[in-house]
Amino acid sequence: MDNFFSTNTSQENNSLNSQYDNLKDNYEKIFIEAAESIRREINQFKPDDSVCKKCTVKDCKIEKKDIFSPYPMNCEYRDWQLKTLTFLAGDYKQKLKAAYKSIMDKKNEYTCSRCAACCKLAVSEYSYTQLKQRAMRGDKFASDFVSVFVPYENEEDAKKVNPEYFEMLNELVEDKTYYYYCPKLDGNVCTIYENRPNICREYPHNPLKLLPASCSFNAWKNEVAHQAMLLKAKVDIIEFYKEKLQ
Repeated sequence: MDNFFSTNTSQENNSLNSQYDNLKDNYEKIFIEAAESIRREINQFKPDDSVCKKCTVKDCKIEKKDIFSPYPMNCEYRDWQLKTLTFLAGDYKQKLKAAYKSIMDKKNEYTCSRCAACCKLAVSEYSYTQLKQRAMRGDKFASDFVSVFVPYENEEDAKKVNPEYFEMLNELVEDKTYYYYCPKLDGNVCTIYENRPNICREYPHNPLKLLPASCSFNAWKNEVAHQAMLLKAKVDIIEFYKEKLQ
């Protein structure tokens, strides 16, 4: 398995961006690997070319028997497409869920170093007002978030806390980003540690989350990087299949 994040401490501290540049540069290869893997899976349902000799559909002009070709109803190849959809939404989806669980379970082998970087500079795609509205509508994550974090008055204050992490987020996150901090810290010590909400207990919440250099879970990300990106690519490809075949 390739390592897409540097394990050299001095290099890591020099540039967080380089970690994600390495992963981005490898994504095309990972995407192709995922596409080929899915294609091998669905080809098990592909009919033999001999079925065309017994076909009752008249004037069929389909020459290329590809999964995305337009097939008429009652065609064996159309059945192939439908079987593919059922497979991807059923057994294969469960397989991907199991793989994701394995990745997240691997995180339990690592422990928080209590650098408090995630407490001092938390980010969200939602404003504080939007988060409170989502919490009122029953969004558990938003409810937990606003129970702990408060917004910085301005981006300059957020940037001062962790300039390198701030710049990385600013550069790599395309959507508008809002910055927050936890007022329940005493230095780097959480004053509500035993009663902290799940968003704190379960951080980081996914293996592709952008993490500050000081976070000890970067070692976990490094170990599962290829597997996590391969899984994401498969999920994206399945959505493409669903859109094209339905």
